[in-house]
Amino acid sequence: MDAAFASSLERILSRRSLLRGHLLACFFWSLAAALLQGLLLLDLCLLLGLLVDRGQLNLDLTPADLIRFTQQSGISLAEPAAGIAASPATLPQPATLPQGVTEAQGVTEAQVLVHVACKERGILPFVWRWRDVWWGGAVAFLFRSSSWLQWNLLALVWLLSAGAVLWVLRAICLRQIRALGDFIAMDAVASTRRQLHRQVLRIGVEDLDGATHKLASELFVNVTEQLRQGVFVLITTLVRYPLEILGLLFVLLNLDWRLALQWLAPLALGAIVLNQLRISAQQKSSQIADQIEREQQSLVASFRNSRMIRGLGLEQNEHDRFQKQLERYHRQLAHSEKWSDPAGYPGWGVFLIGTVVLTFLLFLISSHILVDGGAAIPARMTIAEGITFLVAIGLILPAIRTWRSLAEIRRQLILAADQLERFLRQIPSVTQAVGAKFLHPLAKILHFDNVKFQTPSGRILLDGTNFQLAADKCYAFVSVNPLEARAAAFLLPRFIEPQAGRILIDGEDIAWGTLESLRAETVFVGADDPLIEGSVYQNLCGGRTDLTQQQATDAAKLTHAHQFIVKLFNGYETLLTDEFAALDAGQRFRLSLARAVVRNPALLIIEEPSVGLDEDTKGLLVDAYDRICRGRTVIFLPSRLSTVRRTDQVVVLHEGKVAALGPHAQLVTQSPVYRHWEYVNFHEYRHEV
Repeated sequence: MDAAFASSLERILSRRSLLRGHLLACFFWSLAAALLQGLLLLDLCLLLGLLVDRGQLNLDLTPADLIRFTQQSGISLAEPAAGIAASPATLPQPATLPQGVTEAQGVTEAQVLVHVACKERGILPFVWRWRDVWWGGAVAFLFRSSSWLQWNLLALVWLLSAGAVLWVLRAICLRQIRALGDFIAMDAVASTRRQLHRQVLRIGVEDLDGATHKLASELFVNVTEQLRQGVFVLITTLVRYPLEILGLLFVLLNLDWRLALQWLAPLALGAIVLNQLRISAQQKSSQIADQIEREQQSLVASFRNSRMIRGLGLEQNEHDRFQKQLERYHRQLAHSEKWSDPAGYPGWGVFLIGTVVLTFLLFLISSHILVDGGAAIPARMTIAEGITFLVAIGLILPAIRTWRSLAEIRRQLILAADQLERFLRQIPSVTQAVGAKFLHPLAKILHFDNVKFQTPSGRILLDGTNFQLAADKCYAFVSVNPLEARAAAFLLPRFIEPQAGRILIDGEDIAWGTLESLRAETVFVGADDPLIEGSVYQNLCGGRTDLTQQQATDAAKLTHAHQFIVKLFNGYETLLTDEFAALDAGQRFRLSLARAVVRNPALLIIEEPSVGLDEDTKGLLVDAYDRICRGRTVIFLPSRLSTVRRTDQVVVLHEGKVAALGPHAQLVTQSPVYRHWEYVNFHEYRHEV
């Protein structure tokens, strides 16, 4: 199952969509950020060394070391500069010479020591200390090249300025990484959102109850956003933190590789123990949560026993029992508090382990700072290097913790991708048959021939529905369950497909006609159809380029939309944006009617809006319906009783069958189902006539 979910993630976010030039650029910015972080740590070490040593250096050098000191620092002792004092060091005492060697014999020219004392010479102590490490040459070159680094105050200004510049440059690199990561995530998710849009266009017409639209909106708004954020974190983490961790490990090993290795074992052991404690704490927390839930349900369940308790006179016993159970419940709640905080699990155990590990590690650093160098003992670490070591450790631990979170991020991405793929893999039920032929407009009879339709969830809406309607008349489809009437209307333009039976137009099965010819002459006007973002004229034409301005205007006049259109800011050229806040529900509905009428369909299906319309709009719609119904077949899904009354016949559907068929005046006296429908929808409290 995990493999299947992982493959769904790979299909939603293909590696080809991720491994592009922007990812390579992101890698280079990450490399630059890691290098800048290393330089920042070097700058910090030099700054701390300056503050601790104050540029003072006292050395006893042999002539050979003196020559190297001069080469390394660029300072000539022949003409001592300010802050440098050189003098012969104290020669070895006779007691220190080998037995049988006199003072004159024991001291050679090569063993004469020169004492060099430096004051306020900037980073000179580190120039000499790092003479044998690989980066020491670069530091010495900077010291020789810049007089700013050779004096305390100037070196302080130089190091602080360099640190600020490095910090800003690293911030720029990290910002570029985030920007590129966001671009990659947007680009990767954009294709998924386009697929969602195409899928909604494919299967959205089948959405009888709005569930598909609701699911698609949830996927588009929340799930794809979760996917985008997950990809962003995944990309930035994968690209940034490996290089950052390697860079910090490199710094630690170069500061003191022995100390770095000594830190490794306690840290690894502490991490393993803490991880086990975390897992145990989560299990314990889950067990306590289950116990609390059971106690809570038991307490609430006791509320249902009041009749029996009062009837048997057991109030005091019930109070005592409830009090004991309530106290146990509160104890469990209090006990759960210390397990519910992820930062505090499991209390003193974590605190003590962390304290012991940290104390031991600080001891290691302190011992390296205090111990002098010698033949058998490693060279000591300075205070500046020790603090820099701790800073590097403090930076590497969050980086490792963030890296470890990738597993959870990937799990969330897989779940989101699986949700998206299950929606995208849905196959529309309506397809055009091979060899489909052109359908002629409805001219004689519309026939539902034993039609059966059930929703994907298995709910039967039409079950052997059978009726015939003559052309060029006005009808209403009604049902106690609104989905039944809506399903019958959706079948006509083939928004949905019946599982059994046929729908015939003048004896021709619409399933064997082309969708283009069917929907050109069978137009559905929804109650909540949105308007096309564009001008009023573009809305009326609905994407058709063969319609003229005069045809659009005539259609608007027919539905009484012309009156408010000409009052708009630019008339028919007014742009309808901002979710069409300038138009009310009645105006939007009349525009939708005009958009349908301009196509002059033979069969028009009108779903009336359920929102309340003002009296002026109701009067205009009555006249518009009279005009629209002339010379065509019109089927209403009514929300107003006055619309039902004006139809020639009403088709009453109930439990998938035709319960009644006839004019309103007849059905209201002869059909109990119709009377029930009328009462439910139009009783006096509805104020709808």
